[in-house]
Amino acid sequence: MKKMKAGIGFPSVVLLGVNGVIGGGLFLLPSTMYKQGGQLVLLAIALAGIAATLIAMHYAVMSSRIDEDGGAWVYTLKAFGHYPGFLVGWFGWLFGVITISAESAAFLKTLTGLVPAVGTPVVYNGLALTIMTLLIIMNLFGTGISSRIDDMSSLIKIGVIVAVFIATVVWFVLGHVDHFAVAQAKPVADFSGAFGNAFYMFTGFSLIPIAAKEMKNPGKMLPRAILTVMLATTAIFVLMQLVAMSVLGPGLAGSSLPVADIFNTILGRIGRTVIITGMMLSIIGVAIATSFNSPIELASMARERGFLPRELSRTNRYGAPVGAVLLTMLIAGGLILSGSYLFLIKFIVLSDFVQYLGTIFASLKLRNDKTLPTGFELPGGRWLTYLTCLVVAYLFTTFAFTTVLVGIGFAILGTAIYSFEQRRH
Repeated sequence: MKKMKAGIGFPSVVLLGVNGVIGGGLFLLPSTMYKQGGQLVLLAIALAGIAATLIAMHYAVMSSRIDEDGGAWVYTLKAFGHYPGFLVGWFGWLFGVITISAESAAFLKTLTGLVPAVGTPVVYNGLALTIMTLLIIMNLFGTGISSRIDDMSSLIKIGVIVAVFIATVVWFVLGHVDHFAVAQAKPVADFSGAFGNAFYMFTGFSLIPIAAKEMKNPGKMLPRAILTVMLATTAIFVLMQLVAMSVLGPGLAGSSLPVADIFNTILGRIGRTVIITGMMLSIIGVAIATSFNSPIELASMARERGFLPRELSRTNRYGAPVGAVLLTMLIAGGLILSGSYLFLIKFIVLSDFVQYLGTIFASLKLRNDKTLPTGFELPGGRWLTYLTCLVVAYLFTTFAFTTVLVGIGFAILGTAIYSFEQRRH
């Protein structure tokens, strides 16, 4: 989400929030969730929306009490000290790195709908490395274009969503619906997997409260904005899933590009080509915007807090943190070569999971801290926090053992770097 001007109103907060939440998962995951959730896939999406809302409310609490940039790692630092704060920030940076990889992988997966050869390992890896190289060049020499790219991808994303819903409504009105696939949906195969993938689609909600100090009356506006954004995005995700099930029927389970196949069914090959192009531009826009933000976050932890080597914060004459850019893109490039889109999004949820824990526990620890402003108070108080802890615990059960193992390895790596830097200074 972009930085907002002081005094921004409620409608703008909601629109920017919806844009921050909706990403490539909306276009690519309906078929995967259908195979996993079957008849209960819509319930899985709705429950994921409720779970994300509960966690987002804790971000609202903390952002209304701690008026600093940084989000979860700043809250954790205030509540528990330097090392826990660093660890949450370390995983926050990982979230950005994997988002770059996942969205780039989603771009290439979508491109296979137009150029099937992209699916071959040699072409895929070559294009992946090309994307990473271009992102490095853009970061080192073109930081001023980030905002314009974000605006463009946002408009395209909204256009694709609106086009899908309008085309489907017209198709229904013309009487082309032969079945309503919800009643005919396959049995549930993996509800936890469907919930986990659905939750991934909401992970952008952690960006909503960051600009609380820019709002006219954050104490009142932010909770309403969060609830509105989460309700709106939940409705969009449920409707897109419903459209995919109704238009594609049983064929949804075998679709690699469900939204594109919806247009192919309704408008034919030309419609499919147009919508794939729009999806690609929207998805790569997210990768580009994230590629600008993630190195800055890494450089901030090195420069302002001394958590990481100072070399990561050194900038070139264009103001780009060279070391942070190269490290971010090196790891992002390695990840995109090592795993598929579905493999990568599991690590996105894991990296956000650590930030959720930091924020929720910080809200408990600082609940009665008189040195902080009162801020927004949770309806239900401590009991809502306990309920949210149960939700987060269930989310943890959706992680594969390999995912948790990689997360532990990343935590150990960060701890080693942090310890070295502390001894060094």
